[in-house]
Amino acid sequence: MLASSVYQYFHHSTLRAARTSILLVAAAIGGATGVQAADTLDTVEQRGSLVIGSDIPYGVMQFFDDQGNPAGIDIDIARRIATDMGVELSVETMPFDELFQALKDGKVDALLSAVTITPERQETMAFSVPYLDAGMSIAVASENTTISSTADLSDKRVGVLSGTIGEELMQKSDFINSDLLVAYKNNDERLADLLAGEIDAAVVHFLSGAVPGIRTLEPPLTQSFYGVVTRLEDEAFLDAINTTLRDMQKDGEIREIVQQYVE
Repeated sequence: MLASSVYQYFHHSTLRAARTSILLVAAAIGGATGVQAADTLDTVEQRGSLVIGSDIPYGVMQFFDDQGNPAGIDIDIARRIATDMGVELSVETMPFDELFQALKDGKVDALLSAVTITPERQETMAFSVPYLDAGMSIAVASENTTISSTADLSDKRVGVLSGTIGEELMQKSDFINSDLLVAYKNNDERLADLLAGEIDAAVVHFLSGAVPGIRTLEPPLTQSFYGVVTRLEDEAFLDAINTTLRDMQKDGEIREIVQQYVE
């Protein structure tokens, strides 16, 4: 699904260099004090469970099924990662804007919640290889005939999710009135308001185009990618995650998972 050039970029980007530098500093400190911090991979294996943080619901990426269990593209990917580690999967749900602090505080081992890889985020957290296209678009109700491009949004109410790249993008854009931005903590509520006409448009990732009654405008606003998020120091843990993601890309499993929920 993703070109090999994308993988090369993330393997050899400043992210890896920055993470290596931090690990060298940590190792030096550990050597000086005689204390060696355990990698999260050790903790996960000893505990027997992988705890991920996820903002549920968020379209087909993560939602609750009819039995109330977490499901969706991110959850299926997380389940495969846990299986490869030989542990059970546990999902902690919380609003998107609380995820990063939960990771920092050690309340979860990793984040799998449609998190876009950005240079700013790479400064404070580690990302896996990209596993899915996360390009953002403007979504409107299917019957809406007044909005056909971003030029039509200057006097429109646009819904964003708090703490997301979409919110940041809209705050900096020159084609909308920032006073008309409506921030949500729950994506289902946001899309329900879009369908009900409470807001005129929403910033969404490409998969939201599969939601009945909603269409996305062309061209997309951005091209970006999702990654699994870990703490900077968790090198062995991240390597294990990357091994699984590369295997899933190679054997077509991620593509099959997406098709299960979208097509």
